Amino acid sequence: EKIVLINNKIGETIDEVKGSYNYARYIQKTFLPDNLFVRECFPDSFVLYKPKDIVGGDFYFFSHIDNKVVFAAADCTGHGIPGALLSTIGYGITDQAVNELKITKPSAILQHLYSRVHRFLRWDKDETGLSDDMDIVMCKLDLRSNLLTYSSVRIPFYRVSNGKIIEYFPKNYATHDTEKGTPEFLSGTVKLKHGDTVYLCSDGYTDQFGGPRHKKYQRSRFKSFLLGIQELTMTEQSDRLYEEIEKWREINEEDQTDDILVIGIRV
Repeated sequence: EKIVLINNKIGETIDEVKGSYNYARYIQKTFLPDNLFVRECFPDSFVLYKPKDIVGGDFYFFSHIDNKVVFAAADCTGHGIPGALLSTIGYGITDQAVNELKITKPSAILQHLYSRVHRFLRWDKDETGLSDDMDIVMCKLDLRSNLLTYSSVRIPFYRVSNGKIIEYFPKNYATHDTEKGTPEFLSGTVKLKHGDTVYLCSDGYTDQFGGPRHKKYQRSRFKSFLLGIQELTMTEQSDRLYEEIEKWREINEEDQTDDILVIGIRV
């Protein structure tokens, strides 16, 4: 009888946890842009989003303002519930900066984002709180001139043009030193051409363990794969990227290492 009671308790607890996770997934799905809105911003695009757990610490952002689109890919510390909490805070602050305060310069958005995230996480002069809380690449594309402005922290992005792939490395570090005031961020610009493709991603794809020797997928393999699928539509590219990482992972039945986020946009 005691065993039956214990099993019943365990079953009830599991059902309660599942219910909480599923509702958290619903909340996260509600605030993340849906595919229809993403395609309103960029008709030829895709978002491959595959959390490690039911909810994830990666988030993506799109906002169409006049003739400009502000978009981002972010990777928050951790995954599951802790990562999802950080991603909710990060997305909310980013949305406030762009859609309420009308900030569209990527470096200024990051300045607003990090100053408020660190305030929420109680960073102080003793550096108490979470470290390395968020990696992000923030972009703004002027649809009339095809001028891409970007600012990022620890996340590169990729551009494929004329059969070559270029990796743009981040130039910023999100300092937590409150004695120096609000952190300053640098921006870069890239003049895109018609037919160019741009990819933003977290490190979940390239850090996935798999293959015959239990190795990370790595950025070099990722870039080669992107070059190899350029003739496909963006929807087909998303499918191929998903199939590729699943095949890599399943060779030795590896678990998914981290949240996976890849955004592809063809100009």
